[in-house]
Amino acid sequence: MSTHVQNEVVELAAKKHRLYWKTGSDVSEQTKSAQSVSREWQLAVKDNFKERFAAEYPVGDGFNEKIDLVDLQDAVAYELKVSKNNTHFEFYRDIFKVAVHNQRNTRWKIKKLVFITPKEGADKLRTGYGDAVRAIAEKHHAIEVEIRDISG
Repeated sequence: MSTHVQNEVVELAAKKHRLYWKTGSDVSEQTKSAQSVSREWQLAVKDNFKERFAAEYPVGDGFNEKIDLVDLQDAVAYELKVSKNNTHFEFYRDIFKVAVHNQRNTRWKIKKLVFITPKEGADKLRTGYGDAVRAIAEKHHAIEVEIRDISG
């Protein structure tokens, strides 16, 4: 797997986060801001890497769940949690999305999940419990999970 590509994808997320993320107390505005960051990040990655990446990659038939970005060449999933709030909920959910995808898809499996989030959220996941969950994902589901932080 290309660490260079992964670093570029994370850096693009950080750039779009700095440009489009707006903090505040209005939930509707926060949601719009998060959607803008995610959309602009996906577009930037697709522009840089063309057909190598698929945005809003379906977890499987019959599910409404999607993975933010998937590197089709290296079999790496990327999920971006824009806000530092409730990062752990998204983190665990995203691990399950990849696990379900792999269980349902016999011809092509995702090998790695790169979870991107602001530093405050990433720090909360780098704990004994977060480490234990990552170990389970790797040992029982053959999914390497990497937490990458960005600062806004």
